[in-house]
Amino acid sequence: MKTYKQVLSRIKDQSGTTAILVAFVMVVLIGITALAVDIGYVAVTKNELQNVADAAALAGANQLGAIYQTMTYEEQQAYVCDPSTIVSIVQEVAGNNQAGAENITINSADVIIGNWDGNNLTLTPTLAQPDAVRVIARRDGAANGPITTFFAKIFGVNTVGVWADATAALTGQSTAEPGELELPVGISRYFFDTHSCNSHITFYPTNDPDSCAGWNTFTTSPPNDSTIRDILEGSITSPETIAGETMFEFTGGTLSNPTFDALLTLFQHNGYDVDMEGNPVSDGGEPVPLLDSDGNRLLYPDGTPRNKHMWDTTVAVYDWDDCSNPNSSILIAGFARILLTDVQDAPNKTMIGMVICDYVDSEDTRGGGGEYGTKGSISGLVE
Repeated sequence: MKTYKQVLSRIKDQSGTTAILVAFVMVVLIGITALAVDIGYVAVTKNELQNVADAAALAGANQLGAIYQTMTYEEQQAYVCDPSTIVSIVQEVAGNNQAGAENITINSADVIIGNWDGNNLTLTPTLAQPDAVRVIARRDGAANGPITTFFAKIFGVNTVGVWADATAALTGQSTAEPGELELPVGISRYFFDTHSCNSHITFYPTNDPDSCAGWNTFTTSPPNDSTIRDILEGSITSPETIAGETMFEFTGGTLSNPTFDALLTLFQHNGYDVDMEGNPVSDGGEPVPLLDSDGNRLLYPDGTPRNKHMWDTTVAVYDWDDCSNPNSSILIAGFARILLTDVQDAPNKTMIGMVICDYVDSEDTRGGGGEYGTKGSISGLVE
């Protein structure tokens, strides 16, 4: 049996080992502290960079939307972007924000302007009619300087580079304001699955091979010919309509002669110079002339010709798998812009138009809806 002195002597002999263990543990603890503090700081800074990239990308895409809003449809289709108009606002928004206590500058090369493909989730760089902006916000050797570490210096790690990117795009219109939908007609989603951009469509008669549409009474039930006529004559207006949420009441069958006459009058009112009773618009008791003294066609205030024999307006797109005549309550999937080109009353009863693609309305509209040719002027983040 060991004596007390022998045990005490044994402990003293191991005191050096304990000191080494304590030193090792301290090094490990310092390493863990360095890892926790510096990685945490890097994560916080990256989140701040992400916020900067998000805000700057949205600002750039919204600037595209604002530019399109000032243009006619023809000008929109021919638009070639001056990148400086987008880069400047991206840099301005980013410069008003910080990441890691540093004001952020965005390199011009880190602003990518192009077209967003929502199906493949890809951005194709182009200045021809673009609809999206990607922004890269950095804290590295390329811009704003890398992050300075705290405890990691002990291990020779003095700086860390970090970056974040975001893409914002003008996507399908997702909401229609009250009264925005003037026509009680919708287009089947199937039409967009089977037709290319700017395709002609027959709205009526519904048994036409090119027909892929249906009459509706918005949310008013029951849907019938009389309610459709009330809509066309203006006593019922469309409610706020949200893609993916609002259901419209669709009805099949043949419209009566009085209802189709109301449709023709509305078409003439919006595409010609007539009032809602079908009488020529007058100026001081005289009909408004179509031509000036030199024989040139006079223009509307927005620059389009008088008696243009066309009416462009927004209609709903309903979630339907074919072109059959709908006769039920159906979910609205999005919105499309159409150019109505021909309405004939009895006995022909014809309504023909064309679906317009890549259109941004002059009014503020939100994106995020189905891709049916009409884009919201207010952008959203897509990645």
